[in-house]
Amino acid sequence: MLILGLAAAGARAEQALQDLRIGLEGDRVVVSIGYSDPRAGEVLAALEEGLASEIQFQLRLYRRQRAPFAFLGDRLSSELSLVRTARFDRFERRYRIQSPGAAEVLFEDAGGFLEAFFALGPLALGALGEGDTAEYYVQSRVRLTPVKIVYPLQLITLFYPQASSPWLRKELRR
Repeated sequence: MLILGLAAAGARAEQALQDLRIGLEGDRVVVSIGYSDPRAGEVLAALEEGLASEIQFQLRLYRRQRAPFAFLGDRLSSELSLVRTARFDRFERRYRIQSPGAAEVLFEDAGGFLEAFFALGPLALGALGEGDTAEYYVQSRVRLTPVKIVYPLQLITLFYPQASSPWLRKELRR
């Protein structure tokens, strides 16, 4: 049973699509992500049941290491991880998205909520150092937890691990 659950989670993650867009504003790298996941219905169902859902966006800006130090691997210039939690208020009939350090955002319709919940940006990821823009690239990954389980029950997630998108890499061009 556990193996079937893991296989199903992996199959769902493969069907998810991530659209990473990067640009430059002066020397700052600006990133936007659009994410679509077939488990969006599971998110809505969980929220309707009074549970919470969570999505995590992970972004990394790398600079390629040149010879003679290329064997050390590329250098991480900047990293950002943003977690959003969604809930549904049954009394007000509104969807709520909470992000640390940001004001809570409310939505009356499911479509608008899903569009906002699965999108990120534009957001400044980091500043470029000296050198050619082509030396840099961005990697991103999205992790969706359709049902966020509260602390004492989190042991259940050991049997149903989070599905995440694979790391998506995009080169920075000027």
